[in-house]
Amino acid sequence: MKTTEIVKFQKPYSYFGNELNSIHKDHRGKVKIAFAYPDLYDIGMSSLGYKILYHMLNDIDGVVAERAFMPLSDMEEHLRKNKIPLFSLESHTPLKDFDFIAFSVQTVLDYTNILAMLELSQIPLHSKERSYPLVFMGGTVAYNPEPVTDFIDFFALGEGENELFKLIEEFKKWKNKFTENNFKSMKVKNEFLKYISSIKGLYVPQLFDIEYKESGRIKKIILLSNQNKVIKDIVPDINKSYFPLKPIVPFGRVAMDKANVELFRGCTRGCRFCQAGMVYRPVREKTVERLKYEMEEILKNTGYEEITLLSLSSSDYSHLDEIIDVAEEISKKYHVSISVPSLRIDKFPEKLGKMIVSQRVHTITFAIEAATERLRNVINKTINEEDIFSTVKKAVSLGFHTMKFYFMIGLPTETEEDVMAIPNLVKRIYKYGNKFRNFKKPFSVHLSINPFMPQPNTVFQWEAFDSLENLNKKMNMIKSELKGRQYKVDFGYFDMNYLEVVLERGDRRLNKVIETAYKNGAKMDGWTEFFNLSLWEKAFKENNLSMEFYASAIPKDALLPWDHLQSGVSKRYLLFELDKAYKGKTTHDCRDGICNGCGITDFFVCPVLE
Repeated sequence: MKTTEIVKFQKPYSYFGNELNSIHKDHRGKVKIAFAYPDLYDIGMSSLGYKILYHMLNDIDGVVAERAFMPLSDMEEHLRKNKIPLFSLESHTPLKDFDFIAFSVQTVLDYTNILAMLELSQIPLHSKERSYPLVFMGGTVAYNPEPVTDFIDFFALGEGENELFKLIEEFKKWKNKFTENNFKSMKVKNEFLKYISSIKGLYVPQLFDIEYKESGRIKKIILLSNQNKVIKDIVPDINKSYFPLKPIVPFGRVAMDKANVELFRGCTRGCRFCQAGMVYRPVREKTVERLKYEMEEILKNTGYEEITLLSLSSSDYSHLDEIIDVAEEISKKYHVSISVPSLRIDKFPEKLGKMIVSQRVHTITFAIEAATERLRNVINKTINEEDIFSTVKKAVSLGFHTMKFYFMIGLPTETEEDVMAIPNLVKRIYKYGNKFRNFKKPFSVHLSINPFMPQPNTVFQWEAFDSLENLNKKMNMIKSELKGRQYKVDFGYFDMNYLEVVLERGDRRLNKVIETAYKNGAKMDGWTEFFNLSLWEKAFKENNLSMEFYASAIPKDALLPWDHLQSGVSKRYLLFELDKAYKGKTTHDCRDGICNGCGITDFFVCPVLE
C-alpha cells in the first residue's frame, strides 16, 4: 500500500491564506494581481501600506488581489525539489498565472529575495525575456529603483492609491483590444508599457537610457520617448482615501501584530538625514472624527487588544489633545491599549504621558540623534538640552522607569568630541532622571545607536558613509564609557548598513551585481543570521565595480542615478539646505506658517500653507 509522505514546515500558517478578513474571490473574468512582499509573512503582514493596498485592490470591481511572501528555507527547498511554482496564499494559484506581480519593497536588502521569488515562480528574471505576467514594484525604494531595472517592467512612485486605480482601468481597456494569445506577446507588452508611462507616478525604465563617464559617474540620462521626468503620485486628502476597516488578522505571531491607524502623512521638520521627511511631503492630517471612526470599526472587526496611532512625528498632530481624549475613551470602552510611537522630546505633553503610563507601559522612546547642540544644528534636529532634561524629569515623574534614546554616529562634520558627548549626555540623563524616581524598579537608560546613512532625496544624499573601521572605533569608545546594569546599548549591524547605502545610491550597473550575488548565494540580506558581506564583495569584484565608489562622497555637480525621478522636493532646495548644514544654521518647520521653498508646491497643493 502506497503511503503519503507527511511534510512538516516551520510556521505553516505562513501559507494557509484563510485568516480572518482575508479576501477570496473568483478569478474568472477579473484582472489578477499577485501582491508580493519579498520577505517573510511575519514582516509583510506587519506593513500598513501593504495591508491598505491589498484591501483597496480587492475593493475594485473586476479585480482580484492575492498575497505572496518569501517562503522560509524549508518551504523554498520543498518547492524547488518538487518543481512546484510559488503560489498565492488565498487560492494557491501559481504567481505565473496572474496578470500582474506587484512587489511592495521597503528596503534594498530585499532585492535578492525578489529574484528568488521570480525564480521560484518559474518566471524569467529579466524583463526583456518575459512577456507575461507584468512585474512592477512600489514602496520607498522606488525613488531610486535603478539597481533592479533589468528585472522589473515598471515602477510606481508615491503612495499607490491613485496610480493603481488608473493602471487597472487602462489595463482593462488595453486588454479588450487583443485576443488572449496576442496580448501576451513581447510586442504588446512593450506597447502597453509605453502607453501607461503617461500615468502620473509610473516609471518605465526602458524608456530611458543612461550614459556613463570613464569615472563611473553618469554622463547623460536620455529620454527615449515623450516621457519627461517622472513625478510621484500622492493622495491629496487622506480623509477621503481608502483605509481598510477590516484588516487581515494574521495567523501566528508577526512583527507588529496590532491595529493601526494613520494620524497623518508627511513631515516638515526637515531633519537633513531623513528620507521619509522629504519623500512623503506634503503633510496631510486626518480629522479627529475620522480617526475615532476608524479606530472603533477596526477594533470591532478584528478583536485586537492594542491600537497604534501612526505618523512620522506623532506629537506634531495639530489636534493632539483631542485625539488623546478620544484614545482614552476608546481604551476604556474596548479595554485595549493605545500606543503612540515617534514622539519628539521637545513636544511631550504630560497628558499623553499619563495616558501611556495608565496602560502599564513604562518604557518611552525619543530620538535625540546627536549629543551636542552644534551637531544637532547641522542635522536640523532643533532640540536643546533644556528640552531633553525637562522631558526626562516629566517622564520619570510620571512613572516611566525605562527611557530609550536613538543616536547616530558618523554624521557629517562629526568630531571625536561629538562621539564622546553621547555617553557623557547619557550619564547625565541617568543621574538626573534617578532624582525623580518614585517607583521601586531601578531606572535605566537604553540606547539604540545606528550609523548615518546617506540616502537619495535627502539633504545629505551627497555625503559619504563612514568607514567600517571608524564606526567600530566609535562603537568601542561609547561602549567603554557606558558600563553597568543601568545602561543597555545596542548598535546597528554596520556591514549590513554599508551594503544598504551602496544599493540605495546605486545605478543600473548594479543589476548585474545583484544577480551575481544572488547566484552566489546571497538571500534574506535583511536578516543578520543570513547576511554575508563577502558574497557581495565578490559580486562587485566579478563585475569590475567598487562598493567604495557608491559609499563615497558624490560631487555636488554630478548627475545622480535618481535625477529623473521626482519626489517633489527640488534638488536646488536640498543643496541650499546642505550649505546651511555646513554653516550650522537651522531651518524652521514650515507648519509654523512660513514656506521654506522646498519645491513641493510646484506639484501639489500644500495643506500646511492653505
